[in-house]
Amino acid sequence: MEDKYNKRRKLAILTIIFSLFIASESVSATTLSEIEERTTPVVRVVRRVASSVVNISTQQIVQRRVSPFGGFFDSFFKDFPAPEFIQRFKLKTLGSGIIFGNGRRVLTNQHVISGAQEISVITNKGKRLSAELVGADTITDIAVLRLRGHSSLPPIPLGTSSDLMIGETVIAIGNPFGLSNTVTVGVVSSLHRSLNGDGRVYKNLIQTDASINPGNSGGPLLTIVGKVVGINTAIYSKAQGIGFAIPIDKVKKIAGMLITYGSIPPVWIGIDCQILTPSIARHFNARGIQGILVTAIESGSPANFGHLKVGDIITGINQMPVTSPLTFQQILNQFLPGDTLHLSILRNGKKSTLLLKLKRLTPRHAIFLVRRLFGFGLRAPRRQERALLEKAGISSGVVISQVTPGSMAAVNGLRKGDILLQMNGVDLKDTETFRKVLIKRLRKGHFELLLLRGAYTYKLVFNLYSQS
Repeated sequence: MEDKYNKRRKLAILTIIFSLFIASESVSATTLSEIEERTTPVVRVVRRVASSVVNISTQQIVQRRVSPFGGFFDSFFKDFPAPEFIQRFKLKTLGSGIIFGNGRRVLTNQHVISGAQEISVITNKGKRLSAELVGADTITDIAVLRLRGHSSLPPIPLGTSSDLMIGETVIAIGNPFGLSNTVTVGVVSSLHRSLNGDGRVYKNLIQTDASINPGNSGGPLLTIVGKVVGINTAIYSKAQGIGFAIPIDKVKKIAGMLITYGSIPPVWIGIDCQILTPSIARHFNARGIQGILVTAIESGSPANFGHLKVGDIITGINQMPVTSPLTFQQILNQFLPGDTLHLSILRNGKKSTLLLKLKRLTPRHAIFLVRRLFGFGLRAPRRQERALLEKAGISSGVVISQVTPGSMAAVNGLRKGDILLQMNGVDLKDTETFRKVLIKRLRKGHFELLLLRGAYTYKLVFNLYSQS
């Protein structure tokens, strides 16, 4: 009787165990099925690119002069050079970036690494790698870094922004507030947006409602198939839920030039011009028109091949109004060598549009540019100027040969006969050196001139485009 009881008991226990095993297998199978159903295209994209999106951490040493007696007296001690009045501290910034190309290059925003003395790239798994700057451009806000040593990471596929559709799903990945690989999803809200922010003018941006916060800058904006279509760059502070990205087609062009040249070379158009005054406008039957008058064209230049003529009045570039030689240059600074622009002109009282393919500006082609922007001509020193230089103990300089009335040079007090000694800290050995420095600094427009007038030296500092 007892044996029968034990047998029944064992059978019952085995039945329960088997039932639990079957149930657990059913639950496990259901869970796997659910996971497959929940693995959306967004999840697949994030898994695929996670190791290619990095955190950019920078550090710079900042110093300021302070009072040993507290903040109230700081202004009294700001000019004291003594070390005890100088306070140094480390300033750290955070941003995002993507690995591209050969797996050793990193794309990010210029403002993320601006002023950095140390740059670190941190992977999604927390590995910290050292990086160095390849090149950066302030105007387009793009920078390229290189991983030091033999380090490399999986590159992310770059797509195209030329066929983006308003309303299509996009994914933003970045490190807002230092939170690694944060994912937000939205749609393309608009295309070709312009934005003013942080002293920059952004053009042709992608607008999205995917949440983009501080620290997202430099991270990717991806399509639902996992290709990068933009680099996240800006937040519109006056509204919630609006983010912007630089189109990847533009980024690829800029990155290529940064890798080749270390900076973005200015473009060459090959004209000299002057502002269209009311009296000149009346002479050319262009009353009420704003623009610039073409006064000379270089042989073999884009302007020459584009059939621009002396006497033409340029009123716009790609529907952006041209009001002076300086605004003309500001607009040109937004383009790259190889770009084609639409030039709106007035010729013999009739409006038309010309297509010009831009070339890279070289020192040889910058002769007109000096006169157009600064309003002066340059020449080598003659015997009298060489004697002045020798008396001052200076080895070289270039002479202002003429000054255009009303030009930047005239407004800032430059005179014919002034000897320019340095520009932006570079000794001016000849006029070509001046043109080289001009080309290097042209897109930023910040210039510092050191000049000799008689027995005295003067320093002139100005921002070119703030005077337009």
